[in-house]
Amino acid sequence: MINPGTKPIYVSRIGITEPAVEPFTVDELKLFARIDGASEDDLLTGFIKATRLATEDYLGRALIQQTMKVVLDVWPGMILELPRPPLISVSSINTIDEDDAETEYDSENYYVVTESIPGQIIIKQGSSAPVTYLRDVGGYEVLYIAGYGEAATDIPKAIVEGMKLWATAMYENRALTTDPPPQAKPLLNLYKVMRI
Repeated sequence: MINPGTKPIYVSRIGITEPAVEPFTVDELKLFARIDGASEDDLLTGFIKATRLATEDYLGRALIQQTMKVVLDVWPGMILELPRPPLISVSSINTIDEDDAETEYDSENYYVVTESIPGQIIIKQGSSAPVTYLRDVGGYEVLYIAGYGEAATDIPKAIVEGMKLWATAMYENRALTTDPPPQAKPLLNLYKVMRI
């Protein structure tokens, strides 16, 4: 049901598809960090992925194009902000009943604002927001595409350089961290999604 003025409850926000590539390669990291030899390439591959995941969490953004899913208990009203910008497109909005049967909400009833951070779904004037009386928890699902693009070169350079500093620190300390090292923060903070 619609509960205007109430923030939606996000039951889950998960990536449905992994990005096809990482923001930089093992060879690019080795050049940046001055690492010789190939004996630790598998370790570096893991650090690159861990750095990308940690950076996406830290920034509140999707980097490489990926499909995302948001499940809500309540539809918030006429505007829904989608986490993990930049938003590329919305694939579908579905209501779900207690037997997990999905009903797609007609895309003629809304438009998408990809330029805002975060991206938004706006219910058109004269249209009703999606509604379900058939499930109290997790009754709304939005599938969408987020990220800067399909290629690593689509990501802003400051983010990539900050990530290389972070991955290098992980390699040198042999430790995964959820907070970027001090030398990476000035670059990454340029793109951190801030709530006003």
